[in-house]
Amino acid sequence: MKELLVNVLSPAKAKLFITYAAYVARDLEMTVKYIHVHTPQPYPMGFPGSLTAAASLNHDGTKKETEKARHHFELQISRLNASDPDLPLLEYSVEVGRAPDVIGSYCKDKKVGAVMLSGSKEHSLFSDNARNVDIIRTVKCPVWIVPEGIAYKPFSEILYATDYHKEDIHNMKILSRFASKFPANITAVHISPEADFAERVRGEGFADMIKSETGYEMIEVKVLQEKPGEPLVEELHNFALMMDADLIVLLRENRGFIDRLLHGSRSEKIARETQLPVLIYNEERR
Repeated sequence: MKELLVNVLSPAKAKLFITYAAYVARDLEMTVKYIHVHTPQPYPMGFPGSLTAAASLNHDGTKKETEKARHHFELQISRLNASDPDLPLLEYSVEVGRAPDVIGSYCKDKKVGAVMLSGSKEHSLFSDNARNVDIIRTVKCPVWIVPEGIAYKPFSEILYATDYHKEDIHNMKILSRFASKFPANITAVHISPEADFAERVRGEGFADMIKSETGYEMIEVKVLQEKPGEPLVEELHNFALMMDADLIVLLRENRGFIDRLLHGSRSEKIARETQLPVLIYNEERR
């Protein structure tokens, strides 16, 4: 059975997030490993004796923080198991280091099927927690981003955003298997600046091809035309709200560092600015 690796920033304040992960894993028939990574503050330099004193304080602070995290994990997991005996195996680990390094190391184990990260309602996902960017770009398995404060409900309407590549069939097959667990409708939204794109998609029978290739009937294809001067992320988010989507699914394009630096990643921008859960498939487009 695959494992959902859940990065919990603050176990004391993450009751909803911890619960959300447990129920997602239950419905996807996965186990859960909650992980909290404590990153000690760097030592101050430049004053006599500062290194020794800081090291002692840092060690004490690390011990206190890791003990607190273990305590809150024990409380949360005990509460969940008592409330629902049908939940999957829930385990936890408290580590010291850099979250991207620790999580990247865990993900080398093939039993890790996905990683789940928490977003934020107060700040954009990547501005207040740059570690999430590193994690998304490092791991090869699917990555969830779940906004703070949302309660889990089984998914019923999934929006898959793409820019119309026949290679997306591979990802649609994976997504169809995922959607069938609930079951959920999939709307594949193809994004294009071309005015005649919708006609071309219909003419090529892309929707019928997807259904035939995936064997999943609860799929429809729509086209979202990019409007000059209007942020694509905002357009897509408004479209998702209009169709009552409860999950956005993306394929993270594998771009070079310079391209990401200059233009950013469309998937990352959407994950950063939406307040819906986002699932990013970290696979190269074939």
